[in-house]
Amino acid sequence: MKSFTLKPRFSETDALGHINNTSIAVWFETGRMEFLSEVFVELGDEQPSWFMATQTIDYLGESFFGVETRMDVCVAHVGNSSFTLGCNMYQNNKHTVRGTAVLVYVDRATKKPTPIPQVMRDILEAEVDEGWPAKKD
Repeated sequence: MKSFTLKPRFSETDALGHINNTSIAVWFETGRMEFLSEVFVELGDEQPSWFMATQTIDYLGESFFGVETRMDVCVAHVGNSSFTLGCNMYQNNKHTVRGTAVLVYVDRATKKPTPIPQVMRDILEAEVDEGWPAKKD
């Protein structure tokens, strides 16, 4: 698991002063990209090509402007040509969001799913969090 901190922007709020649900999806994307960049840094220019197949977001509590958000991102499962990332978000140590995203490895030339190469599989499997998902607060 890797943790990232995000500072909510005023523009991400809705009319009630909460963080807008669409902003949470963008935050999740930010966490995914940070995670993938960090775990695959050793591959250099050979960064993998992933398509997102599915994304789910569970809103467990309100998120607010002005409160730093911690995102914990991990690999929840590794399949043949895809893997699942899990993300938990917290404000003031309160669990506010849980999300998952299924990413499919694709061949850059054909744009078709293909088995995850062993070197990448090894990296992903080293990041699997057996405790996913976190228990609800």
